[in-house]
Amino acid sequence: MKTCTKCKKEFPLNFFYKKKERKNGHSSRCKKCELLTSRLWANSEKGFINRLFIRINAKTRHKRFRNLSEKEKNKHRCYVTKEKFINLWELHKKKYGYTCALTGVEIIPKTTSNKEINKSNSISVDRLNPAIGYTEENIIFVSNKVNQMKSAVTKELCIAIIKAYEEKGL
Repeated sequence: MKTCTKCKKEFPLNFFYKKKERKNGHSSRCKKCELLTSRLWANSEKGFINRLFIRINAKTRHKRFRNLSEKEKNKHRCYVTKEKFINLWELHKKKYGYTCALTGVEIIPKTTSNKEINKSNSISVDRLNPAIGYTEENIIFVSNKVNQMKSAVTKELCIAIIKAYEEKGL
């Protein structure tokens, strides 16, 4: 039996995550408290931005990228440090506040399920030019919803759409 340092309840050891670095080999908080703490951190601005960086930095190691050529992987690589990424977010906030750089819609640091991602206004990191990776000049912060809509849109397609609008007098 072990007592959780957060909720102060006593549980069997299987209610705690294993942690080799701990003296007794288990986390000091029960699994339920660990999950709650993790969710709170993930939905705080600092935790959310930190997780965004981790996600884009690990992108090319994901199984769906394994068979891509290095040239293709480079289009998805992160070329900024965590400190620079956080600084880019701070610059975004100074310029746009908590709004999408493309639409001006409010964006929030909140995790969402995969079902809700297309409807979500949580913060998302996008590349202006999908042909290059996540560089200081190429990173913008947008809403998840906008990022999903923009995913396959190229500069050339945007120009063609604008041209079509102008030709129709719209």
